Amino acid sequence: MHGILKAAAASLILTASAAETQRVWLGTTGQDEAKGIYTAEFDPQSGKLSAPTLAAEVPRPGFLTLSKEGGFLYSTSLTEPADGGRPEGAVAAFAIEGATLKELNRQESGGGGPCFVALDANGKTLMVANYGGGSVASFPVKPDGSLGPRASLGQHEGSSVNPKRQQAPHAHSIYPGPDNRFAYAPDLGIDEVVIYELDATAAKLTPAGSAKTPPGSGPRHMKFGRDGRQAYVLGELDLTVIVYDRGTRNGMLTRRQVLSVLPDDADGSDMTCSEILVSADGKHVYTANRDVGDRGRDTLSVFRVEDEGRLKRIQTLPAEVSIPRNIQLSPDGRWLLVAGQKSGGVPVFRVGDDGMLKFSGHRAELPGAMCIVFAP
Repeated sequence: MHGILKAAAASLILTASAAETQRVWLGTTGQDEAKGIYTAEFDPQSGKLSAPTLAAEVPRPGFLTLSKEGGFLYSTSLTEPADGGRPEGAVAAFAIEGATLKELNRQESGGGGPCFVALDANGKTLMVANYGGGSVASFPVKPDGSLGPRASLGQHEGSSVNPKRQQAPHAHSIYPGPDNRFAYAPDLGIDEVVIYELDATAAKLTPAGSAKTPPGSGPRHMKFGRDGRQAYVLGELDLTVIVYDRGTRNGMLTRRQVLSVLPDDADGSDMTCSEILVSADGKHVYTANRDVGDRGRDTLSVFRVEDEGRLKRIQTLPAEVSIPRNIQLSPDGRWLLVAGQKSGGVPVFRVGDDGMLKFSGHRAELPGAMCIVFAP
């Protein structure tokens, strides 16, 4: 009898432990060994990430986003023409069924090279940035989680000073603003954050203005401060964070500060930036910095948010991967995960009370890792 009770107690402990893990969804290049979207379990007590398993075989699901309640997942992708024709850029919708994904449908993204997807605050509008096409588009999300036909397409125009990267527009991301009235699309090719009015009811984007970034900065991704009064824009090409004040009434951005993601004595040649995060408490900002010269200089940088939203860099440390494509904070803010595109793998860093990072020693292996999303 004693043995039965002991076994039952052990079972309860294992069940409780399993219940405490958090599901993570992982986008990949969708090429070669990376077959599509993967999932893993994260233990927020130890910082360990389980070995990823394939959740859905999808072509090029590089970037992901989740519905608020966690029942649906959306990704960038490609069409698969039945006649064997050339695939086009697409967005895909999935229903989440435990550790697997059931594809609901795909819609053409309206441009080549879709690289980013985001939902508005109500989860009724999906937005996509088409890097190759230099455009952004929006789609209504149906009650069953599938995507309706494209509701709007915003084609960017122009160029900038970098002869290799800025001969044409390259929309790199798009975000709903803090009040869900505007959407913001950093365009690397034209050195602008293009601003749209967001009609979430009709799932439509209407041009409203833009904010210039420094010439040659190549804006890639951005995040908003905790109270929405600041926007932090990542300059991919010049390795900077550009701090803007955001007008709460008109949604426009006013530049306040530009600072490097690297120490003054660092060699920034053949390096670019890939991702930026703001901690949930709004006290720290994190960036991922890629060594495209393949000399082992891939890093993460940490900034402290000071008066009026200004930033001060307080740490730069090795990223433990080659080409960190994406970074993500755990829901409790105690851990930061890194997606290593070239080297594969997802290392885990512990976040200290001061916001600074320390490699935990834990990592999960995943070829072509591109994007990390925690289930709500």
